[in-house]
Amino acid sequence: MTIRLLAIRYDYSIYTISESAVTLQYGSDISIDRHRELTALKERILSHPPAGFRDVSVAYNSLSLFIEPFDTWREIKISPLAYLKNWLREKAACMDGFTSQPADSKEVLLPVCYDEALAPDLAAVVAEKGISVEELISLHTQQPYYVFMLGFSPGFPYLGILPDKLHIPRKSRPALVVTAGSVGIAGKQTGIYPFDTPAGWYVIGRTPVKLFNFNDSQRCLLNAGDTVRFSSIDLETFKYLNQYEDK
Repeated sequence: MTIRLLAIRYDYSIYTISESAVTLQYGSDISIDRHRELTALKERILSHPPAGFRDVSVAYNSLSLFIEPFDTWREIKISPLAYLKNWLREKAACMDGFTSQPADSKEVLLPVCYDEALAPDLAAVVAEKGISVEELISLHTQQPYYVFMLGFSPGFPYLGILPDKLHIPRKSRPALVVTAGSVGIAGKQTGIYPFDTPAGWYVIGRTPVKLFNFNDSQRCLLNAGDTVRFSSIDLETFKYLNQYEDK
Protein backbone atom coordinates (compact mmCIF):
# COMPACT_ATOMS: atom_id res chain seq x y z
CA MET A 1 0.00 0.00 0.00
CA THR A 2 1.30 3.47 -0.91
CA ILE A 3 0.84 6.31 1.54
CA ARG A 4 0.58 9.92 0.44
CA LEU A 5 1.39 12.67 2.91
CA LEU A 6 -0.70 15.77 2.38
CA ALA A 7 -1.21 17.60 5.66
CA ILE A 8 1.70 17.05 8.03
CA ARG A 9 3.18 20.51 7.34
CA TYR A 10 0.01 22.31 8.50
CA ASP A 11 -0.59 20.99 11.99
CA TYR A 12 2.47 20.07 14.00
CA SER A 13 4.82 21.38 16.66
CA ILE A 14 8.36 20.37 17.61
CA TYR A 15 9.66 20.50 21.18
CA THR A 16 12.55 19.21 23.28
CA ILE A 17 12.00 16.19 25.54
CA SER A 18 15.59 15.68 26.77
CA GLU A 19 19.15 16.77 26.08
CA SER A 20 19.26 14.18 23.29
CA ALA A 21 15.75 14.04 21.82
CA VAL A 22 12.96 16.10 20.27
CA THR A 23 9.34 15.25 19.52
CA LEU A 24 7.15 16.24 16.59
CA GLN A 25 3.55 16.44 17.83
CA TYR A 26 1.00 16.00 15.05
CA GLY A 27 -2.46 16.87 16.41
CA SER A 28 -4.01 15.29 19.48
CA ASP A 29 -6.58 12.83 18.16
CA ILE A 30 -6.15 9.11 17.49
CA SER A 31 -6.06 8.86 13.71
CA ILE A 32 -4.94 5.95 11.55
CA ASP A 33 -4.20 8.28 8.62
CA ARG A 34 -2.00 10.56 10.72
CA HIS A 35 -0.18 7.62 12.23
CA ARG A 36 0.54 6.29 8.76
CA GLU A 37 1.90 9.68 7.71
CA LEU A 38 4.21 9.73 10.72
CA THR A 39 5.29 6.16 9.94
CA ALA A 40 6.18 7.23 6.41
CA LEU A 41 8.19 10.14 7.85
CA LYS A 42 9.96 7.67 10.13
CA GLU A 43 10.93 5.55 7.12
CA ARG A 44 12.35 8.62 5.39
CA ILE A 45 14.37 9.50 8.49
CA LEU A 46 15.77 5.97 8.67
CA SER A 47 16.86 6.16 5.04
CA HIS A 48 18.57 9.58 5.51
CA PRO A 49 19.25 10.04 9.26
CA PRO A 50 20.56 13.22 10.93
CA ALA A 51 24.06 13.58 12.35
CA GLY A 52 24.49 11.57 15.54
CA PHE A 53 21.30 9.58 14.92
CA ARG A 54 20.39 6.94 17.52
CA ASP A 55 16.70 6.08 17.12
CA VAL A 56 13.25 7.23 15.98
CA SER A 57 9.88 6.10 17.31
CA VAL A 58 6.24 6.79 16.48
CA ALA A 59 3.32 6.90 18.94
CA TYR A 60 -0.36 7.70 18.27
CA ASN A 61 0.19 11.24 17.03
CA SER A 62 3.86 11.99 17.61
CA LEU A 63 7.32 11.12 16.36
CA SER A 64 10.38 11.26 18.62
CA LEU A 65 13.91 11.53 17.25
CA PHE A 66 16.96 10.61 19.36
CA ILE A 67 20.62 11.52 18.86
CA GLU A 68 23.93 11.13 20.64
CA PRO A 69 24.69 14.85 21.33
CA PHE A 70 28.48 14.48 21.40
CA ASP A 71 28.50 12.69 18.03
CA THR A 72 26.22 15.35 16.58
CA TRP A 73 28.43 18.18 17.88
CA ARG A 74 31.58 16.53 16.63
CA GLU A 75 30.11 16.29 13.13
CA ILE A 76 28.33 19.66 12.71
CA LYS A 77 29.84 21.94 15.42
CA ILE A 78 26.54 23.62 16.39
CA SER A 79 24.02 23.09 19.19
CA PRO A 80 22.82 19.48 18.77
CA LEU A 81 19.22 20.20 19.80
CA ALA A 82 18.94 23.34 17.68
CA TYR A 83 20.31 21.39 14.75
CA LEU A 84 17.91 18.49 15.37
CA LYS A 85 14.83 20.74 15.58
CA ASN A 86 15.72 22.54 12.37
CA TRP A 87 16.56 19.27 10.62
CA LEU A 88 13.25 17.67 11.59
CA ARG A 89 11.31 20.83 10.72
CA GLU A 90 12.79 20.80 7.22
CA LYS A 91 11.89 17.14 6.76
CA ALA A 92 8.31 17.72 7.92
CA ALA A 93 7.84 20.91 5.90
CA CYS A 94 8.67 19.27 2.60
CA MET A 95 6.55 16.18 3.11
CA ASP A 96 3.63 17.45 0.99
CA GLY A 97 3.21 15.01 -1.87
CA PHE A 98 5.79 12.58 -0.49
CA THR A 99 4.84 8.94 -1.03
CA SER A 100 6.28 5.90 0.65
CA GLN A 101 5.87 2.17 0.52
CA PRO A 102 5.73 1.23 4.22
CA ALA A 103 7.46 -1.81 5.66
CA ASP A 104 5.64 -5.10 5.20
CA SER A 105 2.65 -5.43 7.46
CA LYS A 106 0.34 -8.35 8.09
CA GLU A 107 -3.21 -9.15 9.13
CA VAL A 108 -3.53 -11.45 12.13
CA LEU A 109 -6.70 -13.31 13.09
CA LEU A 110 -6.87 -13.76 16.86
CA PRO A 111 -9.41 -16.04 18.55
CA VAL A 112 -11.04 -14.54 21.65
CA CYS A 113 -13.27 -16.21 24.22
CA TYR A 114 -15.86 -13.79 25.60
CA ASP A 115 -17.16 -16.23 28.24
CA GLU A 116 -17.81 -14.49 31.56
CA ALA A 117 -15.42 -16.93 33.26
CA LEU A 118 -12.59 -15.20 31.36
CA ALA A 119 -14.10 -11.71 31.13
CA PRO A 120 -14.45 -10.15 34.60
CA ASP A 121 -15.67 -6.78 33.29
CA LEU A 122 -18.06 -8.03 30.61
CA ALA A 123 -21.19 -7.56 32.70
CA ALA A 124 -20.18 -4.04 33.73
CA VAL A 125 -19.55 -2.99 30.11
CA VAL A 126 -22.84 -4.31 28.70
CA ALA A 127 -24.72 -2.69 31.60
CA GLU A 128 -22.93 0.65 31.06
CA LYS A 129 -23.49 0.62 27.30
CA GLY A 130 -27.04 -0.76 27.41
CA ILE A 131 -26.29 -3.62 25.02
CA SER A 132 -26.37 -7.41 25.17
CA VAL A 133 -23.33 -9.66 25.40
CA GLU A 134 -24.09 -10.87 21.88
CA GLU A 135 -24.08 -7.29 20.56
CA LEU A 136 -20.82 -6.53 22.32
CA ILE A 137 -19.18 -9.56 20.74
CA SER A 138 -20.59 -8.64 17.33
CA LEU A 139 -19.31 -5.07 17.63
CA HIS A 140 -15.86 -6.11 18.84
CA THR A 141 -15.38 -8.68 16.07
CA GLN A 142 -17.03 -6.90 13.13
CA GLN A 143 -14.03 -4.87 11.97
CA PRO A 144 -10.23 -4.92 11.68
CA TYR A 145 -8.08 -2.99 14.15
CA TYR A 146 -4.91 -1.08 13.34
CA VAL A 147 -1.84 -1.62 15.54
CA PHE A 148 -0.68 1.88 16.46
CA MET A 149 2.22 0.85 18.68
CA LEU A 150 3.51 -1.61 21.27
CA GLY A 151 4.11 -0.53 24.85
CA PHE A 152 3.15 -0.68 28.53
CA SER A 153 4.54 -4.23 28.72
CA PRO A 154 6.48 -6.27 26.12
CA GLY A 155 4.23 -7.06 23.16
CA PHE A 156 1.16 -5.13 24.38
CA PRO A 157 -0.59 -3.77 21.25
CA TYR A 158 -2.55 -0.52 21.25
CA LEU A 159 -5.32 -1.19 18.73
CA GLY A 160 -7.97 1.07 17.25
CA ILE A 161 -10.35 2.36 16.56
CA LEU A 162 -13.26 0.84 18.50
CA PRO A 163 -16.83 1.21 17.20
CA ASP A 164 -18.49 4.24 18.80
CA LYS A 165 -20.86 2.05 20.85
CA LEU A 166 -17.90 0.49 22.69
CA HIS A 167 -16.12 3.72 23.66
CA ILE A 168 -15.78 3.69 27.44
CA PRO A 169 -13.49 5.58 29.90
CA ARG A 170 -10.74 3.75 31.75
CA LYS A 171 -11.77 2.12 35.01
CA SER A 172 -11.78 4.49 37.99
CA ARG A 173 -10.06 1.79 40.06
CA PRO A 174 -7.59 -0.39 38.14
CA ALA A 175 -7.46 -4.12 38.79
CA LEU A 176 -4.38 -5.22 40.70
CA VAL A 177 -3.84 -8.04 38.22
CA VAL A 178 -5.42 -9.39 35.04
CA THR A 179 -4.53 -12.72 33.46
CA ALA A 180 -2.17 -12.95 30.49
CA GLY A 181 -4.10 -12.98 27.23
CA SER A 182 -6.87 -10.73 28.56
CA VAL A 183 -8.49 -8.47 25.97
CA GLY A 184 -9.46 -5.03 27.23
CA ILE A 185 -11.14 -1.86 26.02
CA ALA A 186 -10.77 1.77 27.12
CA GLY A 187 -11.54 5.02 25.34
CA LYS A 188 -11.38 4.36 21.59
CA GLN A 189 -8.88 1.55 22.04
CA THR A 190 -8.70 -2.16 22.53
CA GLY A 191 -5.63 -4.11 23.59
CA ILE A 192 -4.28 -7.44 24.78
CA TYR A 193 -2.23 -8.05 27.94
CA PRO A 194 0.64 -10.46 27.14
CA PHE A 195 1.46 -11.01 30.83
CA ASP A 196 -0.28 -11.07 34.21
CA THR A 197 -0.27 -7.40 35.14
CA PRO A 198 -2.22 -4.58 36.79
CA ALA A 199 -4.71 -3.07 34.36
CA GLY A 200 -7.02 -0.09 34.06
CA TRP A 201 -8.96 -1.25 31.00
CA TYR A 202 -12.20 -3.23 31.03
CA VAL A 203 -11.48 -6.91 30.35
CA ILE A 204 -14.12 -8.35 28.01
CA GLY A 205 -12.45 -11.58 26.89
CA ARG A 206 -9.23 -13.55 26.57
CA THR A 207 -7.17 -14.90 23.70
CA PRO A 208 -5.35 -18.25 23.92
CA VAL A 209 -2.60 -16.97 21.59
CA LYS A 210 0.68 -15.72 23.05
CA LEU A 211 1.68 -12.25 21.88
CA PHE A 212 5.23 -12.31 23.22
CA ASN A 213 7.71 -15.17 23.33
CA PHE A 214 11.24 -14.44 24.46
CA ASN A 215 12.59 -17.57 22.79
CA ASP A 216 11.26 -16.74 19.30
CA SER A 217 13.38 -14.84 16.80
CA GLN A 218 10.36 -12.58 16.28
CA ARG A 219 9.46 -12.08 19.92
CA CYS A 220 6.38 -9.93 19.31
CA LEU A 221 3.52 -11.47 17.33
CA LEU A 222 2.29 -8.00 16.35
CA ASN A 223 4.05 -4.85 15.19
CA ALA A 224 2.98 -1.27 14.52
CA GLY A 225 1.18 -1.08 11.18
CA ASP A 226 -0.26 -4.60 11.39
CA THR A 227 -3.99 -5.29 11.36
CA VAL A 228 -5.84 -7.49 13.85
CA ARG A 229 -9.20 -9.19 13.52
CA PHE A 230 -10.88 -10.93 16.46
CA SER A 231 -12.86 -14.15 16.11
CA SER A 232 -15.19 -15.38 18.85
CA ILE A 233 -14.59 -18.89 20.25
CA ASP A 234 -16.24 -20.86 23.03
CA LEU A 235 -14.68 -21.84 26.34
CA GLU A 236 -13.83 -25.40 25.32
CA THR A 237 -12.03 -24.20 22.20
CA PHE A 238 -10.14 -21.67 24.31
CA LYS A 239 -8.96 -24.40 26.68
CA TYR A 240 -7.82 -26.54 23.75
CA LEU A 241 -5.89 -23.69 22.11
CA ASN A 242 -4.52 -22.05 25.26
CA GLN A 243 -0.79 -21.36 24.80
CA TYR A 244 -0.39 -19.85 28.27
CA GLU A 245 -0.57 -23.24 29.98
CA ASP A 246 2.01 -25.99 29.71
CA LYS A 247 0.67 -28.82 27.59
